[in-house]
Amino acid sequence: MTEMTGGEAAQSVHRALAVPSRRRLMSLLREADGLLGADELAAAAGLSVATVRHHLIALVDAGLVRATATAGPGRGRPKLRYTAVRAAPQDATGDTAYRDLAAALVEAVAGGGSTARDAGLAWGRRLAAGPGTAPPAERVFTHAARMGFDPEQAPAPAGTERVLLHACPYRDMARHRPEVVCAVHQGVLDGLLEGTGTEAELRPFVGPDLCRADLHPTS
Repeated sequence: MTEMTGGEAAQSVHRALAVPSRRRLMSLLREADGLLGADELAAAAGLSVATVRHHLIALVDAGLVRATATAGPGRGRPKLRYTAVRAAPQDATGDTAYRDLAAALVEAVAGGGSTARDAGLAWGRRLAAGPGTAPPAERVFTHAARMGFDPEQAPAPAGTERVLLHACPYRDMARHRPEVVCAVHQGVLDGLLEGTGTEAELRPFVGPDLCRADLHPTS
């Protein structure tokens, strides 16, 4: 199988999550304590098993979901069960999302960065440095999904593109210290979009579990 470039991978993630039902399945998988089968996901999402299997294929192909064959009772075929793939494998040291945030802050301090935004800016630049390119909104959408958000593109005023950021993996800490966590995320957006002619304004907590990124041409 030919390995996808960074741009192709971004487009694959964007296409996979453009369907609301797939975003719902991703939310169910992220919230699950363990592996889930297509039948369990179908019951929880109110979809047919056939439809869920179709969506899962797209999510697996995009690298957002991992399928694992598990032995069923008796001697029948192994059953495929699914789990959400995080930005990096998790281990016993704790949640990957918080480790990524901590790493960004530590590197900023070590490098002489003086603000939380500096930490995010360096993080965003590293994310944007991979091979391939993608349009700005697609770039934000893709990396938000890989960081653990549940992103959604939404209608916006003329000249603006809008990405809704559901289910922030840092929301408890962000509510307590938004001047740090949300500033880091603004920096990530700035780093991701640097040199694209587009800038982003992060609007934290426009809803109970919802933030918003508005993208518009650099003034």
